[in-house]
Formats: sequence, C-alpha cells, structure tokens
Amino acid sequence: MSPIQKNPKSAAPGRILLVDDHRMVLDGYTLLINSEPDLTVCASVTSAPAALTAAGEQKPDLIITDLTMQGRGGLDLIKDLAALRPGLRILVCSMHDELLYAERALRAGAKGYVQKDADGPTFLAAIRKVLGGQVYMSEKLAARVLGSFAAAQPRGSSSPVEKLSDREFEVFRFFGEGKTAKEIADRLNLSPKTVSVHRDHIKDKLAYSTSAEMIREAVRWVEAQR
Repeated sequence: MSPIQKNPKSAAPGRILLVDDHRMVLDGYTLLINSEPDLTVCASVTSAPAALTAAGEQKPDLIITDLTMQGRGGLDLIKDLAALRPGLRILVCSMHDELLYAERALRAGAKGYVQKDADGPTFLAAIRKVLGGQVYMSEKLAARVLGSFAAAQPRGSSSPVEKLSDREFEVFRFFGEGKTAKEIADRLNLSPKTVSVHRDHIKDKLAYSTSAEMIREAVRWVEAQR
C-alpha cells in the first residue's frame, strides 16, 4: 500500500499595498481583503510619497491605488511605481468613470481598473486577475477597446481631450468642476503660475480663442460625462 501523501503547503497569500487618501476607504478594503485566505494587506498609505516608500520597503505583489489624491496624483504615481519596480502589478480603484480614465491608467502602467462602486466579489475578482498576471477591465470597457480595433475611426473622431497630457487633463477637469486656478493649484500641489501655464497649453491644444471659452467648454464637457 502506498503511503498517504500529505497536502502541499499552500502558497503564501498575495501581499497587497493599498493607496487612498481616505482612511475609512482603506479600512474597508483591508477588512474585505484580509478576510480572504489567499490575500493579505501588507501596508496602507494615504499619499503618493508614502506609497513609493512602502513599495520599496514592503515589496508588495500588487498595489491598489486611487487616482485622485492631494499633490502628486494617481496617474503620476503609477508611472513612478512602474519606473521604480518594472513589472509591478497595479490595480486602480477609482470613483471616476472608467471610460474617461481607464485607458490613461493602463497606458501609465496599471494592469486593471475597477470602479469604487463595484461590489465585493467584483473587487476581489479584479485583484485575483491582476495578481495572476492578466489585465482586468469591465465588459463595457473591454467592448469599447475591442470596438476601436474592429472599426477604424475616421481622423478627428476621437475626443479632443485625448490630445491633453495627463496633468493637463486633470487641470481641464478641475476647471470643468468649477474650481479656480488657486484651488486647482492647492489640490495638485502646484503653483498658480504653473496652473496658468497648463491652462494656456490646453487652450492652444484645443484651439480655444480665450481662457474663458476654454473654461466654459470644460464645464460643458464635465456635465456631458455625468
């Protein structure tokens, strides 16, 4: 009779670093993730600089980050993390509509995008898919991406805001939400002069005659996304 084989040791749980500037959100993520036997939160931080430090010290298998944070935002953080640790798996969990931000996040180096209003099973499925080396996106976003390959779009049919850099896009969106240049500067940890420079670049790229016209169009654009 052959000897009874022992079960192999279970693989170590996937180590996850959480990044969000709302501590209650981090606590909720931690409670959900730590209830899963194959996942564990190794650290949670509330800023981009702290995320870069923790990524170096904790060596996580996956980072889950928001996009909107005080100072250096999530898109910049993704690029910094990708440069610091090439191949690091990053999942974005954001309140922003994925059709506006997911493509930018994926281009920056993220491997998945899930919205904050997703239910627990969807959130966990996204985590496991990215940890497994795959890209996670919703069916709606996947259909849009596949559609862009299936049908060639005529020149000029894409959204004008796609011409903007990630920082210009953030400034444009904040103007559209009614924020002043000073408020945007405070939110992004920039000088008002730098915000003004971004505003002028946006105006030129989108061919608006005046800054006032650019801001009016930004407001209309934000309203159209809701």
